[in-house]
This record gives sequence, structure tokens and C-alpha cells, in this order.
Amino acid sequence: MHIPKMKKESSPHATLDNANASIDMLGGCGKQEGRPLEGWGAINYDSIVNLLIKSIKKSDNEKIEKIGIYGRNEVGKAIVIEALKESAILRNLFDRVICVTVPLNCDMEKVQKEIDGQISSNLTDANAAVVKASEGLKFLLILVGINQHTKLETLTIPNSTTPVGSKIVFVVRSGRLCNEIEVDKKICLDDLLLCELFRQNVGEIVYYPKKALAKEMVRMCRPHSHAVILVARALQNVDDISIWERALERLNVPPTSNEAGVEALMVNVLRFSIDQLEDDKTRRCLKNLALCNNYHEIASESAIGLWVRDGIVDTHDEGQKVLKNLVNANLLEVDENEQFVKFQDQDQDILVNLIFQPEENRVFLMRGGLDLTEPPEVEEWERAKEICLMQTGISELPEEPRCPSLSSLYLQRNYKLRKLSSSFFNQMPALEVLNLSRTRIRCLPESISQLVSLKRLFLNDCVLLRSISPAIGRLKQLEVFDLEGTKIKNLPKEIECLINMTCLGFSISGTEPSNDSKTVIPHGVISSLLHLEELNLDVNADAEWWDTCAEGVVSEVCNLKRLSTFKFSFPTMELLRQFNQLRKSMEHPSLAQFRLCVGNHASCIMNRLPLNIEFKLERCNRYLRYTNGDDVFTDIKDMLQQLDALFLERHANLKTLSELRINSMEQLKWCVLGECNELEVLIDSSDTMHQEALIESHCKSACLESLEFLYVYYMRNLRNIWKGSVQKGCLSSLKLLTLCKCPELTVIFSCEMLDNLNNLEEVTIEDCPAIKSLISCQNSFCEVLKSSYFLPMLKKLSLHYVPELSSISCGLWIALRLERLSFYNCPSLKSLSTNEVSSEQLKKIRGERSWWKDLEWRGHKPDHLDGIFVPIDTCDVP
Repeated sequence: MHIPKMKKESSPHATLDNANASIDMLGGCGKQEGRPLEGWGAINYDSIVNLLIKSIKKSDNEKIEKIGIYGRNEVGKAIVIEALKESAILRNLFDRVICVTVPLNCDMEKVQKEIDGQISSNLTDANAAVVKASEGLKFLLILVGINQHTKLETLTIPNSTTPVGSKIVFVVRSGRLCNEIEVDKKICLDDLLLCELFRQNVGEIVYYPKKALAKEMVRMCRPHSHAVILVARALQNVDDISIWERALERLNVPPTSNEAGVEALMVNVLRFSIDQLEDDKTRRCLKNLALCNNYHEIASESAIGLWVRDGIVDTHDEGQKVLKNLVNANLLEVDENEQFVKFQDQDQDILVNLIFQPEENRVFLMRGGLDLTEPPEVEEWERAKEICLMQTGISELPEEPRCPSLSSLYLQRNYKLRKLSSSFFNQMPALEVLNLSRTRIRCLPESISQLVSLKRLFLNDCVLLRSISPAIGRLKQLEVFDLEGTKIKNLPKEIECLINMTCLGFSISGTEPSNDSKTVIPHGVISSLLHLEELNLDVNADAEWWDTCAEGVVSEVCNLKRLSTFKFSFPTMELLRQFNQLRKSMEHPSLAQFRLCVGNHASCIMNRLPLNIEFKLERCNRYLRYTNGDDVFTDIKDMLQQLDALFLERHANLKTLSELRINSMEQLKWCVLGECNELEVLIDSSDTMHQEALIESHCKSACLESLEFLYVYYMRNLRNIWKGSVQKGCLSSLKLLTLCKCPELTVIFSCEMLDNLNNLEEVTIEDCPAIKSLISCQNSFCEVLKSSYFLPMLKKLSLHYVPELSSISCGLWIALRLERLSFYNCPSLKSLSTNEVSSEQLKKIRGERSWWKDLEWRGHKPDHLDGIFVPIDTCDVP
């Protein structure tokens, strides 16, 4: 086979022949199942490899000997090369598949030896003349890493005479090199990858016009994978060919004087992507986040909270839907734990400076960062319609800026800002949104009364704010007023004048008895706000004034017909009953969201919970916390049926959760229990009250069927999680179980429970000295189960301070997907069974070094376990 000396000009017969292949690829199988693809790392290469194999096979009929595959995506090339080497189809088509990488120093003698060695493999005489021995063999030679310094003419390749049909595939970086090698056919791998990336994100492309349009769009977005994904996601599930044509028109819009190159392309791509969003509300949320986020990632919950506070979305659930849509559109990317979101690449800069501001002809003033210590010049304030000065080092602002057109002023998280001049707001007649949250201001200036257009005022978490001026009553247009997390001593009576208010949140600080408790929340203030839809009242439940004031506030709240979201502390269960009955008697609709605390809830137990658990509890839609009580949940059945989170602490005489009608809590997902020292068993299916509850609920669902997270802390007499027969479906949604400081607990899982625990992912047991095994095997039924395996989704198991633990599962086969194991102070656990540690996905085992060294194994110890063992330090364990 002839390999010429490389030419320095393009060969006239080198052809670009993968255009039709790209179109064929776009018409391949539909969108991949599961989470949408994010980029090169997630691409499915199978269709690309199959296309290349077809191209190599087809070249037999076209009498093509030399094929060039070129591209700059090194990861893609490596994956494709490996797949071609291992292809069963090619190994059946050729007698030899040879793959050689040319060294950087272009040592062609070494390359020749490698080729000779692979050709002569499996020949009887390896030292025979290779060329002679290989005459008549049909081979595929893949040469990787050719560059302009490579002297291909020095290679001796066996002749390929008809009908042998051997081929050489050159894998290089550029199409120019393919021309210099004089290949018969060249294929651009980068184009194929982009086409595949488009297809996997857009879904199935059936009609030829779509395929042609898609090919042209991919060409225009080359080589930017992010642009390809944005366009593809924007066209998901779009059958209207006119929208596809409009997408191409949008990409062809010429750049303005402010745009150039990639920036111009991304402006066009982002504009089309925004146009394709579901509704204006989603577009407004995207704009809000781009303008207000200061170029940092933001917690998903914070982003949703921002939209709710700014009135773009009405509920947390609506915000979650919007966030999901923006992530699916690839306008935002989410971290692997889905806790934080951020903009990709330079998207935010383009959105702020080239899309949102010019499209609305707005003057947007944005500054940020702790290195900013001086406010913008007064002239900039005068032109601005929106100002963002968040999380800066600014301590002072202009005394009286003239802002005739300013509609939104964002000053949150300026921790050095302690004071605003008395005339600061005098010349802001158009201001509608003011955010001063998390600043150090102590009071609002009197000029606040000049903000006659103000609709949203945020002062939450201003921890030094002690009072609110009566001038607040002049803000007749105010709809949202957030004072949660402040230190104010009383609510001004003038708030009753704010009759357009739809959302009010405030905290009342202090435990000292007031001279007149009626002045803390003046009578008639709450009941005057007839448009109120959301009321969040945060008080110190230990304060004496609250015991005398709460009942009056409750009666006023019951007059709010539109109320759908409510946060409140009830001193007694009886007052909660009165509230519930009174709202029912007035035929008010049920609350869509509520966070209710009952009893004296000053407690240290929340501090014992992981912060992320406390955070999630507070954000559940329908949350009830009951502290220091001795009552049961009677006459609030309708509320129990809506609960998705329950936190029960220090109940005086509760023996079992059945006494609380927990069977009625059909939507309960979170349950936290702490210091209920009389509680002996969580669920007793033989208990009379349990049976009555099942009958009463007409067996609509199994007990705790929706429960996903169960935390049990400091339970002095708890002995069992479940006692008696287990109904099918009970605890079937449980994902996470934590048991801490339960000294009498002996049984966690009975054999009867195991069939229901198919979704359990994480188990943590800490300081439970009586536990001998996670699973109790005390009857013959367990012997039958030894041929099956259980807890199929369990990924993490932590066992700390469990001195009597001698077995994990009593010989039952468990946790085939286990990834992490942690042991500490389990001296009785002297051996492990391969049934208990059989997961091939195990990534880490933590424990004391001496314990691991002395550990015995029942069955063959997997060889890889020593490599994933990590000695544990005392400071690592709670």
C-alpha cells in the first residue's frame, strides 16, 4: 500500500464526505432516557462509532484505501479509537486490526516495529519476514497522532492487492493534515460529535426538512457545544417546522456594534432559548436571577425564595417548577446534589449587558463584591432604573440621590451598611421594590414615607433593627412587607392602613413582660389586612406577653378569608383546635402551606440535628412541631391529613405514635422525634388505636406509606421501631433512617419489615448500646429469607458507638448497591460476612485501624476492600 510523502497543499481529490452522514445521524434514535445531557462528558458515542464502522465497510465498494478522521476533541477521539479497536464487526471484516500511536518525537522506526509486531501476532514464526508472512492478509491500520513532521514515506506497509481491501485510518487534529496525507475520504469527528450532541438533547428528528435545518444550526454553532445544547433544548418536543426555521433565522441575525464573534452567536442563541421558555413568568425569573445574583452560584432554595419575595411566583412549588424548566433549558446548571444553581460560561454577563438591559432600554446599574467600598457616582444613580449593590463593602450611601426613574433598589447583604441619611428616599417617587435585608441598619429614615409607589419592602434578617417608624403607614401601595429575623419590639398600629398588603412576615423579639401586651401587636391590625394571603409570625414562645396576646391574634387571623400560607406559634394544643374549628365554621378554604409550632418550643434539640435537616424541615409545605405537650391530636384530623413534616419533642406520656393518629398522616414525608421518654414503640399494629385508625381511614393507604425521612433522637425507653404485623406498603417510601442515643432499642428491622424497605438509601445508628444486629431473626420465617436479598437501594450505612453489635444482618443477603460503610466503637463486631458486604459498588469503608486488622471474614474476603479502607479519626465521629 502506497503512503506518499506529505504534500504542503490540499490534495485535489481529498473529499469532505460526512455531510450526509451528519444528517443521517440527526435522524437516529430518540432522546436518551434519564437526565438531559449536559455536554461532551455525557454524550453517547455508540451511534458515532457505528457510523464510522459503516463508513469503513462502505469504503470497500468505493475502492477507498485511506480514510482521515480529524478533530480537536481529544477525549472524543480517544473513545472512538478504543471502540474501533475493540469492534467485533471490524475484527470479522479484517484479518488484523492494528492501532499504533505515533510518538511525539516522530520515531518512525518504533512505529514500524509496532506495526510489524501486531501484524505478526499469532503467526507461527514471529521472526519471519513480516511483509512476506502477511501477504494476502486483510488488515485495518489505525495511525494516531500524525503531524506535519511525520515521515510516513518511511513506513513499509504490506501490499493490498485486489480483492484483499486493506485500509488505513489516519486520526489527526485538522482537515488540512488529511489533505496533505492525500486521504481518499475524510471525516470531521467534531461535526459528528456536535450533531450527536444536538440529537441527544433535542430528541427524535423524523422529517428531512428538520434534519437539514438541524445540520445548518449545528454548523453555525460550531464548535461551541453549549450553544448547540441551548438550541437543541429550545426545540425539544417542537413539531412546528416554522419554529425550526425561526431558530435558524435568529442564528443569522447580524451582530450589533457591541457584539462580536462568539459573543454575537451566544446573544442570538440565548435570545431564541429565552423566547422558547414556557411563559413570561419563567422569563422574568431568569432575568431576576441574572440581575440580582452577583455572578455567584446560589442555593436553589434561595433562588426560589428570591422569586417568591419579589412576587414573580406565588408559591415555593411554582418556583421549583420554574427552576426545573430553566435547568432543562440549559440556561442554568445544577450541582450533582441539586442544592445549588449557577449560570454557565459567560451567559450571565451576556444576559445582563447585551440582552435584558438593551431589550427594555433600561439603565441597569450593577456593582458587587466585597472589594467595592464606594457607592457609584451620583450621576449614575440619576440615570438608573434598576440598581443592584449587593454584598459589597459599602458603609455609606449618598445623602439624597436624585432617582426619578428608579423602580428597583437592591442593597441586601451589605453588612457594613449601618445607616441611611434622613433624606435618602426623598427623590425616589417611582421606587417599587426595596431590599435592605441582611444589612446592619438600626432604623428606617423618616423619608421612607416618600416612597408612595413602593410595593415590596424587605428588611428580613436586619438583626439590629429595633423599631419601625409610624411613617410606614403612608405606603398605601405596599403589598409585601418582610420583617422576619429583626429585633423589633412591637408592630406599629399604622400598619393597619396598608390595606393592599398580601404578604406580611415579622418577628417580635424579647421575653420581658410588656407594660401592656396589647401594644406588642395592637388590636385590629391583623384583621384590617383583608387581602392578606401570607402571614408569617415569628415570636419567642417563652415570652409572657405571648400567652395573653396569642388568643386575640388567632381570632383576628380567622377573619382573613384569603389566607393560604400561615406561620404561627400556638402556646397550647387547645388554641390550635379553636383556630382549626373556627376557620371551618367560617367555611374558609384549607391552608395550602403552614408551619405551626405548638407548646413551649424553646429547645436545644434542633441544635442536635444536622443543619441541612433543620433547613429542610423549615421548608416543608405543611409542617407541625409539638413540644412539651401531654395532649393527643384530636379534632385536627383534616390538618393531620395534609402534614408533610412532623417534629415531636418531649411529649410527656406518649407510648406509641398511634395515639397521635399518625395513620391519618397520609402525606407525611418527614418525621423527627426527640426526648419522648415514655415512647416504647413507634408503631404497634396490635394497638387498639392503630386498628381504629385503620378502620376510620377505610384502609386508603398503608401506615406511613409516604414517609421518606425518619430521625429519632434521645429516646430513653424506645425498644422497637415496629411491633406486630406489617401491612404491605408500610414504610415503603422510607429513604433515610437515623437513630441516635436510644439506650433500650434492641430491634430496628424485623424480618417482616424487610420486604417494604426497597427504597431505603441511608441508615445511621449512633450511641445505641443494646443493638446486636440491624435485623432481628428470631423465628423460622427468617430462614426462608436467606435465599433472597434485601435493602436493594441502601448506599450508606454508619454504625457508631454500638458496643453490642455482633452482626449487621444475621446472615441475610443485603445492600447490593452499598457504597459507603462506617464503623466506630463496635468492639463486638469481630467478623463480617460477604452477604453483608457484597456490593461491587463499595467505594469506602471507614473504621479503626486495629479493628480492621483483627476483623475475620465469613466467606472469602473481596480482594479490593483493603484498598478502599480509610482509618477513622476520633474527631471524625459525632
